[in-house]
Amino acid sequence: MIVVYETAFDWNEWFVIITLVSLSFFIFRIPKIFPPIEAIGYYLFGITIVYFFDHTTSVRPWDLYDVNDSSKYQLMDFIYYVMNGPFSYMFIYLYSKLNIKGHYNILYIFIWSSFSVLAEWIGVKIGLFHYDKGYNMYWSLPIYMLVQIILIIYYHLVQISKK
Repeated sequence: MIVVYETAFDWNEWFVIITLVSLSFFIFRIPKIFPPIEAIGYYLFGITIVYFFDHTTSVRPWDLYDVNDSSKYQLMDFIYYVMNGPFSYMFIYLYSKLNIKGHYNILYIFIWSSFSVLAEWIGVKIGLFHYDKGYNMYWSLPIYMLVQIILIIYYHLVQISKK
């Protein structure tokens, strides 16, 4: 059965579009610190990992929540996944620029994970996510933390391979 939450082009679509456009514009304006292929890798990481987790937990057999206006995959869902690329790029950009080391990694990951939960909460409030099938937002914090740890490991592996 296909669940339709709404049919109007409203805040959830505008949130995705405005976020994608503004963050992409910002990325193109800041000084480049990564070679293009490396930057693309960090950008694609965000798209791929969100796509993986969403399609692991929001489809059968779990089917814990829906994204956007319908339980059916739509073009706006794809744009939502692309919207996550700038977040992963900015996470690594600031991580590299601030030269995060040691115990500050924990603080950095916690701050970004908290920001991610806040952004998700906004997404729930505007109808981007529909958790009426059993998902609880408090599960997201450890998922964000794990993903960000993996992204930092990926970053360090890339830096090692460049040497």
